[in-house]
Amino acid sequence: MKLHTIDGIEVFVEEADRYVQINDISGKDLSVVWETLQKDFHGYELVLCFRDVVVPVEALATIKAEVLEDCITMTVTQDGFVSCGRDDVTDGLISCDCSDAIPDGLIPCNCSEISPLEKSGFAAFAALHDKINPECGGTSQGIWRKWDNWRVLLLRKNGEIIGYTILLVALRDTTMGEIFCVWAGSHAYRKALLSAVVQIAFENGKDVVLYMVDRDNTDELTAATEVGFQEVGYYVGYRVECIR
Repeated sequence: MKLHTIDGIEVFVEEADRYVQINDISGKDLSVVWETLQKDFHGYELVLCFRDVVVPVEALATIKAEVLEDCITMTVTQDGFVSCGRDDVTDGLISCDCSDAIPDGLIPCNCSEISPLEKSGFAAFAALHDKINPECGGTSQGIWRKWDNWRVLLLRKNGEIIGYTILLVALRDTTMGEIFCVWAGSHAYRKALLSAVVQIAFENGKDVVLYMVDRDNTDELTAATEVGFQEVGYYVGYRVECIR
């Protein structure tokens, strides 16, 4: 995304997706830049992100912004990471219990069934992702357009995608990677995908992995905690569907 400045306020713009993002803006500043946003970015989607700050609810209501996400901010470091990979048992780490939780016998934890998305298989992934997670910040179009910025892992059974996760490795803070999505049909699958994608982040030189977990998704929170994520704050995202 390109950085713009309006009256000293940072505004991030992805022109190809007609998307605008502003982080941690106050109600007063929002009222100052709103007219310019409407004029310069007419027809764009506006997302306002608030991280560990007071949310200007009244100002957001004035522009008819709606809650997009209400999340707990979680992070994991290499020291805190608890892999569920079976290969790690020999290294003295915890053993994998996924085989007890998966009745169909598919044990993804040693990553034999989890593999990186290749360009040749992108169409099948994109069709699934667009259907399952149409609101995800990591859109299929965005992933394809900036392929090197993303890592996508797929969990397959009999050749069919039954789970996947998306990692952004090109953040402004180069020491950090961010998980944008984990989709899976069971707790064991979700935990295995989380473990695998965190390992990929570390292999790409990241020291910290960030994961915004839906506050109401207890299974997702549990899976994240089991692989070493810890709560460090909160995040609330608002959206104005189309800047008037």
